[in-house]
Amino acid sequence: MQGTIQYRLLSKGLLFFLLIGIWSCENSDKIGLEITPPGERFTYHIDSSTVVKVSTLRQDSLTSEKRTKSLLGSMADPVFGKSRAGILTQLRLSSNDVDFGDNVQLDSAILLLKYQSAFGDTTQIQHIRVHELQEDLFFDSTYYSNLDISNYYSGTDPVAEFDYAPKPGQDSLLIRIDKQLGEKILFSDESHLVDNTAFLEHFKGLYLEADPVDQGGSIVYFDFAGGDSRMILYYKNSVEDSLKYEVVINSNCTWVNIFEHDYVGSEVEAFINDTAIDVGKVYLQSMAGLRAFTRFEFSDSLLQYGRDGISINKAELIIPIAQEYVVEGKPVPAFVQIFNALEDGTNDFIGDIFLGEEYYGGFYDENTGEYTFNLAKYIQDLMEPDEEYRLKNTGLFLVVKDSRISANQLVINNDLSGKKMSLVITYTVIN
Repeated sequence: MQGTIQYRLLSKGLLFFLLIGIWSCENSDKIGLEITPPGERFTYHIDSSTVVKVSTLRQDSLTSEKRTKSLLGSMADPVFGKSRAGILTQLRLSSNDVDFGDNVQLDSAILLLKYQSAFGDTTQIQHIRVHELQEDLFFDSTYYSNLDISNYYSGTDPVAEFDYAPKPGQDSLLIRIDKQLGEKILFSDESHLVDNTAFLEHFKGLYLEADPVDQGGSIVYFDFAGGDSRMILYYKNSVEDSLKYEVVINSNCTWVNIFEHDYVGSEVEAFINDTAIDVGKVYLQSMAGLRAFTRFEFSDSLLQYGRDGISINKAELIIPIAQEYVVEGKPVPAFVQIFNALEDGTNDFIGDIFLGEEYYGGFYDENTGEYTFNLAKYIQDLMEPDEEYRLKNTGLFLVVKDSRISANQLVINNDLSGKKMSLVITYTVIN
């Protein structure tokens, strides 16, 4: 029995990939006619009757530790409301058994953060505060973007507080740190400077936060993984008067992004988590902000064909963006992603993604103003004639790719009287 099932699935799978191969080799209304005898030609059909139901959902959180970009800043706009990103990070000794010498005196302590890029209006002034951490961060722990950090720092007496206009075109942001913190490191007992295990018990790290802005603003991306972000202690001792020591942020550290969103009074507020509304717009937002839930409602005739046996050659989900929301400083995301929405609210990869990005899609096409996915395998699994092996139609989640390391925003056009999300299925009847 098991062998029969495996043979049946293998046969159907081979036919599925054969038909996809034929389609990809000849994108015309006559598939391979020049090499296929007339009696053996496949007849394919195109169906665009599927109803695409879609709504905007709030995301709770994302894992946010040790990412390739660290986000800091604040934004506000009438569409997505207010968003903030903060960073908790360790710093490590750049050498073991540190000896600062005798009669040391601190000249200054400078925190240097390596710029990467930014999203939003960087001409707007940001107000930043830096606090010393009071709780440990652990390298092997998982941290989420909604981490309760109330016990991680004291809201009073920041070690730095300043206004600045981000300049991501420059190399680094330089922050003058209160001398008391620099002296905490410089005057440390030698037992705290033996290695980083001892040092991190003495100095747990920093928390950087941005005050909310009322309009405009930006989220700035810094590089904490490459070893270029660091704190530099400039000091002198009884022997030399121009010394420095670096306490570094690198891939051996733990750093965590904290994301906050406030949608009160925004355009999207009325539509978040309301699956009963068929809206003309759908909203996606990075930083554990917003995602879309979509579900396909197939016509009775297509379902019947599916139960009788069809092979899905191609299933294009077309996602047009609302161009009027594209503004300077907030480019359209290069990619979006689709996940299977499981019944318990979690998500999983769909099979199409494993067939390669060129097949699967999700790229933004500037010429059409659309994203396009090929979900042929997913639709084939939903159409499986044998109910025992049929994939449940629990819907899909649509998100901005790299949403943990960007502040991207996207508005999708879903106007029933104009451009809207659609699913175009090309299939061949095999029974």
